[in-house]
Amino acid sequence: MKSRRNIIFYILAAIILALAQEAFFNELRILGVKPNLTLVFLCIAATRMSYIEAVVYGVSTGLFVDIVYGRYIGLYGLLYMYIALAICFATQQISYSEKMWWPIAVSPLPLFIYSIIESFIVRLMAVYAGEAQVLFTEGFFYHLSQRNLPVLLYNCICLAVLCVPAVKFLDWKKGGY
Repeated sequence: MKSRRNIIFYILAAIILALAQEAFFNELRILGVKPNLTLVFLCIAATRMSYIEAVVYGVSTGLFVDIVYGRYIGLYGLLYMYIALAICFATQQISYSEKMWWPIAVSPLPLFIYSIIESFIVRLMAVYAGEAQVLFTEGFFYHLSQRNLPVLLYNCICLAVLCVPAVKFLDWKKGGY
């Protein structure tokens, strides 16, 4: 993210993907869930960033999601920051030319962990605020199979579809591929 062009691209990508997520994927639900396109793009971008860039982009994208969709300001900023750091850490030692498919290989586990933590924290905050009586009405494993796994599947499908165009664009600007 060293040039202005990269910064503008990342900001516009987050905004466009958030709008596309709300405009199109409300009707294109698979198993009752929709993907989190801003998180998917964060996974792709984090493989190309340094730690500081990943933290800044994760926090800023998460705060954007907090402001637009969230009830709890700062929650997604922290969660996005941690997922960007995890992916950046997992791919930091890999050479730049080998990172074409790494977002697809590295991202499913952090996306799954993110989904579990996000759902637990949001439900815990709802219980604390008095909006709910129990954390999981049908049980945790039922919730895991009915929400977390379908979200992971849909996010991984979107990751596979978005990975090649996003990486090609990022590499095209650097004179790669």
